[in-house]
Amino acid sequence: MRLMAMSNTLAIEMALLRSPRRRLLRSLCLFVTLLSPVAGSFATDDGRCTPLEFTAGSSAALHTRMDAALPRLMERFEVPGAALALIEQGRVRYLRGFGMAQPGANVPVTPSTLFQAASDSKPVTAFAVLQLAERRRVDLDDPIEIDLEGWRLPPSRWDSAEVTVRRVLSHTAGLSIPGYGGFPPGQPTQTLLESLAGAADAGGQPVAIVHPPGQGFVYSGGGFTLAQLMLRRQGGEPFAELASGRVLQPLDMANSSFPARPAPSPPLAWTFDDDGKRAPARRFTALAAAGLQTTAGDLARFTAALMPGPCGEPPGRSVISPKSVQAMLTPQPNSANALVLPDSRYGLGIALKTLPSGHLLAHHPGDNLPNWHNLIAAIPERRLGLALMTNAAGGRQMRVAVLCRWLDAIGEAAPPGCPASDP
Repeated sequence: MRLMAMSNTLAIEMALLRSPRRRLLRSLCLFVTLLSPVAGSFATDDGRCTPLEFTAGSSAALHTRMDAALPRLMERFEVPGAALALIEQGRVRYLRGFGMAQPGANVPVTPSTLFQAASDSKPVTAFAVLQLAERRRVDLDDPIEIDLEGWRLPPSRWDSAEVTVRRVLSHTAGLSIPGYGGFPPGQPTQTLLESLAGAADAGGQPVAIVHPPGQGFVYSGGGFTLAQLMLRRQGGEPFAELASGRVLQPLDMANSSFPARPAPSPPLAWTFDDDGKRAPARRFTALAAAGLQTTAGDLARFTAALMPGPCGEPPGRSVISPKSVQAMLTPQPNSANALVLPDSRYGLGIALKTLPSGHLLAHHPGDNLPNWHNLIAAIPERRLGLALMTNAAGGRQMRVAVLCRWLDAIGEAAPPGCPASDP
C-alpha cells in the first residue's frame, strides 16, 4: 500500500513537470478523492448543550452532503486544496481538509493547515475598532484622522471631516485603494505611514478621498489601513499585538496571527498563480485589510462570535458586546454592493444579504494575490455558519457554489447569484 502511494506521488510529481494546468489539477483532485474524500478531519466537542433547532440527524446529513460535494467542486474549479468548517448551534461542529496543501509533495490539507485570510481580516479589524469604541477610546461618528500621529488625508474637494470611523468600516467613506498586492520575497515592505502616503503594492496610490464621503459604497482596503493606524494610536500598541491580545486569543483562535512574514510551508498551504504554477506567499504592511493568517477552524470560531453560543454565550463572546455585534449586522446608509451576492449591503466590517426566507446572511470574501480565495458566512438568527479557504484561482467561483450548496442543505431558498441549477 505504501509502495502504491509512493508510485502515485511520483506520478503527480511528473505531472507537475509536464501536464497542462487543467489536466494537472484534475489529476490531483481525483488522486486525493480516490485515497480519501477527506484528507484531514477534526471532531469537535459537542459539549453538554442540547441542539434546539438543527438536530443531530439533519447535521449528519449536511456533513455527508458537504463531504461529497467538496471534491467534485474542487475538480470542477481546479482547486488543489481547500478547508471547510461548519458552524451549528453557534459552535464549530464540522472541520475538514480536502485535497493537497502541497501538490506533488504528498502533503494534504488538514485542520491545522494555514491559509492567508486576505480581506476576511476586515471583520476581525472591525471587532478591534468596536472594542475600543466601547471603551470610549474611539467614537464611530468622529473623523478618523483625529490625532493620527500627524498624518492627514491629502487635500481634496471633499471635507475630510466627513471621513468618519463608521464610514471607513462600511466602505462608504469614499477612500482609495480597493486592495493590496502584497510584497513577494526579496521585495522590501513599507512602514505603515509610507504605505498610507503611497502604497508600493497598490500602484503607488496614497490613501485619499476619491468619492464623496457617505454617498455610496466604494470598497477600500486603504480605509482599513487608516483604521490600522488609528488602532495603533488609540490602542497604544502595534496592530498585530493589539488584534492578537484583544480579539484572536479571547476567541480561542490559537493558530491565527497577523504576521510580519508568512509562516513556512507546511503548515501554510502553497498557493498558485493564474497559470497553475506555485507562487510564493506575500507579506503585507496593510495587515488590518489583508494580513490575517489562519485556519478554517479559527476563522469559523470568529464567525461564530456573530451569534449566540451553544450554552448561552452572548454574541461577541465578551470580546465585544451584543450591542456592538448588532451594529456590525446593521446595514449602513448607501452601502449597496455585490461583493459575493447581488443586492447585498454592508454593515461594519461585514456584508449583509436578506435571504428569501427573511433571515439575514452575514458574509465576507477574502482575496489575496496570487490566489487565496476565502469566504465566511453566517445566519446569526439560526446560529449557523461556515468558513471556506482555498489556494487557487478557481476558489473565487468555487466559494459561491459551496455557499449555495450549504444554503440549500440547511433549507434556505437560493438567493439571486446562486446558479439556477448547481450540479
